[in-house]
Amino acid sequence: MKVMVAFLGNNKQKSRISSLAKERKQNHSIEKFLEKNNYHKSSAKKIKNPVFESTNMGSNITNIFHRENHHKQEKNYHILHESSILNFKLKYVIVGTIFSVAIFAFVARLGGESQILKLATNFRQADDGNMEIADLLAVYNVYNKDNYIFEKVNTEKIEKADEEIDEIAILDSIAKENETIEVFSKKDITVKVTDETNTLQRVNVDTFKILNQSGKRNIDFAALLKSDIVLTKKSDKILLYNTHTSESYTNSEKYKFDYTGTMRTTDASYNMLAIAKELSRNLNAKGFECVQNTTPHDYGTYTSAYAKSRITVKDALTQMNGAGIMIDVHRDAAANLAYRPIVNIKGVQVAQVMLVMGVGSSSVPNANWEDNLKLALKLQQLGDKIYPGLFKPMYVRNSVYNQDMNKYSLLMEFGATGNTIEEVMLSTRCIANLLNIMYKD
Repeated sequence: MKVMVAFLGNNKQKSRISSLAKERKQNHSIEKFLEKNNYHKSSAKKIKNPVFESTNMGSNITNIFHRENHHKQEKNYHILHESSILNFKLKYVIVGTIFSVAIFAFVARLGGESQILKLATNFRQADDGNMEIADLLAVYNVYNKDNYIFEKVNTEKIEKADEEIDEIAILDSIAKENETIEVFSKKDITVKVTDETNTLQRVNVDTFKILNQSGKRNIDFAALLKSDIVLTKKSDKILLYNTHTSESYTNSEKYKFDYTGTMRTTDASYNMLAIAKELSRNLNAKGFECVQNTTPHDYGTYTSAYAKSRITVKDALTQMNGAGIMIDVHRDAAANLAYRPIVNIKGVQVAQVMLVMGVGSSSVPNANWEDNLKLALKLQQLGDKIYPGLFKPMYVRNSVYNQDMNKYSLLMEFGATGNTIEEVMLSTRCIANLLNIMYKD
């Protein structure tokens, strides 16, 4: 562009020189005209042309022509001088342009090394085609380290952040941080009865609460918590079963199913068989020997479910040669179907768990109630330290719930009707992690 402007500017100057040459020729013709009419510059003789009325006028005209000639010649000199300067500049523009092309060829090679070259010169064009010294200097200074910015191109792939958090990893990491925690401590336990009526005793034990609806109001919770429990993965198997098999949860995007009753389904993929299966899977992953009995007990009738499950437990214990722990996996049956007990554990929404313990009565005794309660108290105390809020207040009742059939027996209610299966399955992971810490090996 610079060269073109300079070239066009040169043609313009040539045109002006040609025009002045024509004017000079015309002036020469006028001088010949004056001489032809007997006008001499050296005399004051009157011209016999009616156009001129006096010698002074003729003299003035002569002076005007002389001055004009002088100015024309001086102007022509300046134009020719400017033209030569412009030609001189043009040479430098051509040289600078060639030099710039060479520089840009070098710059192109830099691009192969993952670098971006940003040119930062002030090389400009004048609107009237004139060039200044600064313009020429800009051409020669085009390759100047101060005029360039080299940026390293980041070729590393930017991975899209996964919007879904690894919930299992979070729950496991919490347990991992606390795996050396002292489970069976002999420290003093604070026990306080906060309220008592004929039907209910409210008790604060250490950091959790117990709702005692049984007839036993003098239970030594502190002594039970201080007791040792010895369980090993090698010798103490875990039995899982479901008395209320058809209990289920609220539909979710992941788990959509049809109910065969009020918040119940006989589809084993969405009822308590699915929850027990997930708990079994989590326990086995931790090295436990876990046995899940999948016999349904409430299909068709709900009232005789415990009688049926009692037969199942007896047969299963015989086949297993006993169990270290026996867990009846349930769901809470609240009157409000929208009830959704939930706890947020480091951003993970987990369904709460409730332990329901049967100490028996005078008519239906439970010889194992103290051992059962030891395990339940220790598990809830440990859970309150590692996963605060995981457990709801523990229920203690006069019932038996088949807990008289094994030394360490638990009834666990995972969530309620308002929870989703996803939330409950996360609860099973927490329980597996807690039992893994409790077991000696």
